Amino acid sequence: MRIRYRRRPRGRRAVSEIIATILLLAITIVAGTILWTFRIYTPPQAPSASFQYRSGGSNPVWGDPTDCQPLGSWSYPLNPALDFQWGKAWWHECEYFSEDAYPTPGNFSSLNTTQIIFRQLSSNDIPLSEVNLTFVCNGAYAPAPYTTDTTTVLLTGTLDTMTWFPGTEGQAPANAPYLGYCGGFDMGAEAGVAFGSLFTRLGIFVPLTNTSTVLQNGDTFYLYIHNGGYPLDYACVEDSGYWGQPWAYYSAICPATPGNPSGITGGPLLDVDDYHGAPPWCFESPLACTVDISYTGYPSTLLASIPVYDLTPPTGN
Repeated sequence: MRIRYRRRPRGRRAVSEIIATILLLAITIVAGTILWTFRIYTPPQAPSASFQYRSGGSNPVWGDPTDCQPLGSWSYPLNPALDFQWGKAWWHECEYFSEDAYPTPGNFSSLNTTQIIFRQLSSNDIPLSEVNLTFVCNGAYAPAPYTTDTTTVLLTGTLDTMTWFPGTEGQAPANAPYLGYCGGFDMGAEAGVAFGSLFTRLGIFVPLTNTSTVLQNGDTFYLYIHNGGYPLDYACVEDSGYWGQPWAYYSAICPATPGNPSGITGGPLLDVDDYHGAPPWCFESPLACTVDISYTGYPSTLLASIPVYDLTPPTGN
């Protein structure tokens, strides 16, 4: 008796092997895709920077038109024949330049400055709009009668809103910050003109490149230092009709005398009617005033808290 064996169909086995191979390959691709897309999340690091201070410089007091005389050589008291000419030039080169971006600056008086220079940036793409500078005043350290139990902010704003450097750009940014109070000290105590004035009375941020929107090594904030001496003031030089200065008969700026009821002096005076720069009492204690520079992006961080006391030696003004 002959035993017969049934042969297995080879076609089915081949199909099964193909299907198994395809499934194995698919599983491999899916596993590879999962491994490829699976990443461990690491939060971004806050930027860092170091700072260099350079004291002993001076810069024009761009923020105050009263501390400016027109270009040219002038002898005071003014010759009556030049009075009208001086007044017209003053409006164009001092008043309009300081407030309305007139293109030609006059000769502004200079005041001591300290430079706060950005160095060793951890990143080259830190937006100026995300770096904030705040001048903080601790009223407890202010001398009488300015002592208070509150902390106030004299100035706060991002660097992109303080990038105006007069003489190189047309005007200050539309959202530029304005001055507040420093403890109980009103920077415009007599004339009331510094409180609410543009930031340029306290300092100016000067980037290396005017068109840059990011922080660069070497970008500098110029802080006016008012701890001794006053700039010259030209607020009471003349009053010649249409181009006359607006402070005649305003005793807070141009004090009247029995022989001079208008207060017009015919020449410059020391600028004691308002104030520029860090108040002098900021240099009497390391805790009195600080300049805080912070990064407001994500994650936010304090880049530096700089005692104003350290920015220049006390002078006993």
